Amino acid sequence: MIVDLAYEQGRTQSLDDISFMQLAKDLGVKPGALHYHIGTKDDLTSAILNRFYKELLAEFSIQPVIDDWRETLARFARTLMNRQRAHMGAAQHIQRHAKFRIFQRVREGETDYGARFLDHIFCLLRDTGFSPQTAALCYHVLALHCLSAANSDNSQLEPAAHEAFLTARATAYDKGEMPGLEYGLLAFARVRAEDAFELGLTAILDRFAAIRASEQ
Repeated sequence: MIVDLAYEQGRTQSLDDISFMQLAKDLGVKPGALHYHIGTKDDLTSAILNRFYKELLAEFSIQPVIDDWRETLARFARTLMNRQRAHMGAAQHIQRHAKFRIFQRVREGETDYGARFLDHIFCLLRDTGFSPQTAALCYHVLALHCLSAANSDNSQLEPAAHEAFLTARATAYDKGEMPGLEYGLLAFARVRAEDAFELGLTAILDRFAAIRASEQ
């Protein structure tokens, strides 16, 4: 129950802001009871992230196997980004903190789903025919791209979310005063996060397709 509640709170707020005091209040118990069952704030954070990776792996497990390495990696990236977009706390923590980004603090008999997640993607990359070095670089680039896109969406940083404001700024100057803004700002104001994500994903996979061809 404690992890369930903390995990749900993390969908819309930073994991740093989830407190034992508030959880105890919501559950109608004393904070000490939560510490007894969970441990420290690090233990709670790791439990939330372990749940995040468990749900991510469950989503991967129901996807049919396809015989196309490029589409397999594209599907992986879209699934990861959408899962991060649906859980703001996990996405922000993974971007801001080194601890528990992947490997989790688990008790004897429990599963580290972060480790299982990393094992899953490296198996996918191995099966594409990439060398270990290329697989490592490909995963890192894909992970950064997904995380950037998810956190951009979570924070409403896509230009289209501020189209009215940006459009007003584009027309706020006399003609010729800001030629760069005059040229590009109206188009920029219509850029959507989803389109930017797909364009970046295509560019990444194009580059690794060339590397893959050179390694075979």
